[in-house]
Amino acid sequence: MKLYVIDDSNNKIYLNLSASNRSELRSTIGSEKFFLREKQFSVFDVKAENEMNNSLTGAIVGGTVGALGGPVGILIGGLVGGVLGNTTDEKENARVNSFNNSR
Repeated sequence: MKLYVIDDSNNKIYLNLSASNRSELRSTIGSEKFFLREKQFSVFDVKAENEMNNSLTGAIVGGTVGALGGPVGILIGGLVGGVLGNTTDEKENARVNSFNNSR
C-alpha cells in the first residue's frame, strides 16, 4: 500500500511512510499536521492506493515456472499464480479501504 497526498497542481506526492490507519500515521509523524514541499498537509489529506497488481504478476511468474513442465505446466502454473496473486490483491484492497475509511 502506498500513501500519498495531492498537491495544488493535482499531482500525487508519495510519502515514504507506512501506516495501517490515520491514527498510526499521526503517531508516526508526531502530529496531525505536517509540511511537504513547503505546503502544510493534515493526516486527513493522506490517501492510500494499491502498490501493484499481484494477480498479473503471480500469473506471469507461475506460467514461467510452469514452462518447465511444458504447455500443461504453463497453464497450471499460470492459474495457480493468478489465484495466489488475486488473494494478495484482495488483502491489499482491504488494507487500502481500511486506511481510507479511518479517522
